[in-house]
Amino acid sequence: MDILLDKLIKAFGVSGHEDEVKRVIEKEVETMGFNIKEDNMGNLIVKITEESLENKEKFMLCAHMDTIGIIANYIDDNGFIRVGALGNFEASNMVNNFVTFENGTIGRICSGKKGSDIEDLFIDLGVKGREEALNLVKEGNVAKFNGAVLEIGDNIVAPYMDNRVGVYILLKVLKDICEKAKENKEYIKTLDKEYYFVFSTQNKLGARGARAAAYNINPDGAIVIDVEGAFDYPNGKGNISLGKGPIIKVIDRTLIVHHEIKDMLEKAATKSDIKTQYLVGEDGTDGGTIHKEGSGVKTGVLSVPCRYIHTNEEMINLKDLNNSIKLVSELI
Repeated sequence: MDILLDKLIKAFGVSGHEDEVKRVIEKEVETMGFNIKEDNMGNLIVKITEESLENKEKFMLCAHMDTIGIIANYIDDNGFIRVGALGNFEASNMVNNFVTFENGTIGRICSGKKGSDIEDLFIDLGVKGREEALNLVKEGNVAKFNGAVLEIGDNIVAPYMDNRVGVYILLKVLKDICEKAKENKEYIKTLDKEYYFVFSTQNKLGARGARAAAYNINPDGAIVIDVEGAFDYPNGKGNISLGKGPIIKVIDRTLIVHHEIKDMLEKAATKSDIKTQYLVGEDGTDGGTIHKEGSGVKTGVLSVPCRYIHTNEEMINLKDLNNSIKLVSELI
């Protein structure tokens, strides 16, 4: 597996606490020679343009950095930590796994009953009481879910495919631009748009980062890079499968994909000889907030299929990942 993807997966980046994953992104972008800026919401933004030209169409490519996690709400007299959810996940899927707090403290996720909801979960640090627990964790501290990073055939299984995959895609596309610019010093001048690569914060808390970025950039068009659930296993529901290509979204509960952006993605896929899948879904993305900013933004979504989404062991297919990179590079 690519070392960069491994670093992104393992970096701490629970929603609202994305600093560690930011450092991975910044170091990678700096090796390419591009300028990267951080806005007041913590978004990282890379602008690719020929500065001498004005009035170019602005186009935003966005992938959120943050992941699901938990927050310590209350530590009882016995040292057990009651928790709340950061993001949307099934609490029962997380029982008997481990979490790591931002300071490195590890705890076990437990529950007092079967079919658990978030209010039934607690973290066991193996301490003797509240005072000992407070030496390790305070109310308000956040933790990520632990999981193995494995390659199984052509698939990768790991926590936080959502959405370190999208971040990885944008970084690989930036690398492609960098390599082309090295081969041809005039390459950037050939681009017909100003491109803004946005690594957004707080998607799991209402896509707050993407909204701020879209407001400040005021793009004419945008594509969100994310993952979507693939339910092609026994008793699964849905028509999205691993290994059958990137997903072009049609509609979800927060966004009707703009037909011009959908056409752009389809033309890039055809030119690259990449098969795609189409999705009419429920789950929203950063696109749900981006398209409503300013006077409106023509917005689309390109996603990588992902099994077992919002668990600590999500699964993607390497072919889908690489074809998504190829498609976005062709689009630019």
